[in-house]
Amino acid sequence: MIKKVPVKKLRIGVYVEKIEQSWLMTPFFFNKFKIASEKEIKKMEEYGIEEVYINTEKGLDAMEADGTQEKPKIQEKKPTEFFGAPPGKLMVDSVLPFDLYIKKDGEHFLYLRKNLPFHFEVNHYLESNRVKTIYIPCSQRDLFNSYEKGMEREWELSHKGLSKGFESEEKIERYIDYLDNYIPVDREVFVHGTRTPVNLYLENHTDVSLILKAERMVPDDDVFGKEEEGKKRKNLLIHINDNEKYRNFIRELAAKKSSGDSEAVVKMRAAVVKENSKMVTKDLLENPRSGEAVKEAKKTVAEMIDAILNLPSSFYGLMKINTYDYYTYVHSINVCTLSIGLAMSLGMREKDLFNLALGSIMHDVGKSRVPSHLINKPGKLTYQEFDLVKKHVEWGAELMREHQDLSPSIFIPMLQHHEKLNGRGYPRNLEQEQIHVYGRISCIVDIYDALTTERSYKKAFRPFEAASLLSKQPEEFDQVIFKHFVTMLGKQTLDNKN
Repeated sequence: MIKKVPVKKLRIGVYVEKIEQSWLMTPFFFNKFKIASEKEIKKMEEYGIEEVYINTEKGLDAMEADGTQEKPKIQEKKPTEFFGAPPGKLMVDSVLPFDLYIKKDGEHFLYLRKNLPFHFEVNHYLESNRVKTIYIPCSQRDLFNSYEKGMEREWELSHKGLSKGFESEEKIERYIDYLDNYIPVDREVFVHGTRTPVNLYLENHTDVSLILKAERMVPDDDVFGKEEEGKKRKNLLIHINDNEKYRNFIRELAAKKSSGDSEAVVKMRAAVVKENSKMVTKDLLENPRSGEAVKEAKKTVAEMIDAILNLPSSFYGLMKINTYDYYTYVHSINVCTLSIGLAMSLGMREKDLFNLALGSIMHDVGKSRVPSHLINKPGKLTYQEFDLVKKHVEWGAELMREHQDLSPSIFIPMLQHHEKLNGRGYPRNLEQEQIHVYGRISCIVDIYDALTTERSYKKAFRPFEAASLLSKQPEEFDQVIFKHFVTMLGKQTLDNKN
């Protein structure tokens, strides 16, 4: 029996058949699921979900009151009242303690839920779409006023090109130095009881500490053990001087024939492919004119596609390299892997998969010409700085055209990953049919990965939050492709839990 019940009457074991809100507006990838914990009920309440439909044939009934089943009483809500403010009041990368609405066709709709970061991409959307006024519920005016007052110091720092946590040039230099001199590595390749070939370090807000010396045995502790849900993990690092030793270690692991399909073996295979591809991409971005670097990139893309096609269960492990700071080469691997998965879900041929994947892994190669202090600048870029960063698109194509053996298709993700269907992207302001399917895929994936990557100065979106935000921009993103993307993310998350 399917019936509508209040969320407050849900309990563990109840099967949710349908959520009244769009599932993209909730913390759940699917509308249909059996409640496995009190956390899931709490999440529904936090996201303003008041009623759901349940299926008593697939799970328990809702809780009863006084021995009888209550019929939900639907109360009419008073219309929400809003006050307006200019977007310029908001600080890029700050967390907003209030709900942010924008107005379309005379209606207010929720664009960014409270306690999420005002990400650069959110600000860019408002600016490129010429949004002059944002709206906040009148009931949250005190929250807005407190935020505005608390931002006074932030604005003072911003005018000096600084930001909270980076109040001096010295702190910024130390952060850039940290990014330039340490490489994040995957814990999965360091198996308990084996020896590490390199010194291993742990990051804590850009401070680095040595936790395991080279040639020591890998312990089974909180650092190397299984990640606990809800427990924040820091980057495990190696020093750049140990880069070659680490690469040889990864090559040795790749050469070993790990047999079986156990969870540990699958994770190890995925980690090895991921780590190798990361190092190859790092080389490519540092030496884009190198024919050997391009050759290695082609090889690693073929290996990634082969791994995903022949062992689909490894895809979740490959899907996204989770680091807690932005590295262009890590971002490039994430965009490549997610693009492969999305293209496969769209039924793309293997040859086309290769061209899309290689173009995706190279999509940001032009950033090798952009000063690193701009790529990793804490806070908002000036208009002049952003104009310079935007040049990475055509700089990348210019660099890779020196390799005459590259297919013209490979340049599409490079040139179109910032184009939008409404013509408000860059560098060529392409629109609708002018944007190739490769461009449509890489645009969605590029922004999704940027939103879900945490930095020392920026809170990340969780996957469903990023998907929800992108769903509110149908004029910019191909909605057919976007729905495939979210379904793919949901399926991988679900498969990984089973």
